[in-house]
Amino acid sequence: MIAQRTPPLIEFKHFPVSKNQLAAEDDDENRLVLTLHYNGMITECNKAGSKLLRCMPSELIWQHISRLLPQLKNVALMEGSNLNPYLHFLTRVGYRFEVMSLSGARLIARVFFCEVGSTEHRFLRVIICPLTQEIMAS
Repeated sequence: MIAQRTPPLIEFKHFPVSKNQLAAEDDDENRLVLTLHYNGMITECNKAGSKLLRCMPSELIWQHISRLLPQLKNVALMEGSNLNPYLHFLTRVGYRFEVMSLSGARLIARVFFCEVGSTEHRFLRVIICPLTQEIMAS
């Protein structure tokens, strides 16, 4: 018998996006780039991203990714030795994630997941591209 794989439940919400869209979504100054260990712990953060969340990069190190992306609280990042296909699906369909800063402020963003590194030292890279210019108050 073949086991049926059911995706983790993520509640789909409609998040309104500000009319002040970012002019260039691909601008590196407007991206939060994180490197994660497979257990979901943040091991690296870019300076532009920490500025976006109004904190020091060191404050994000060893925080679990669900601290910033609450929708991932009960979601397995990995399935076996590969990225969870459901997360890959959410990336492909442009799902809008709610990103929460350490202070509780929120913003809406597209999130991309990919695997990086060699076979011996593999990590997850998470790229968060805000869809709003300003972080929303909590």
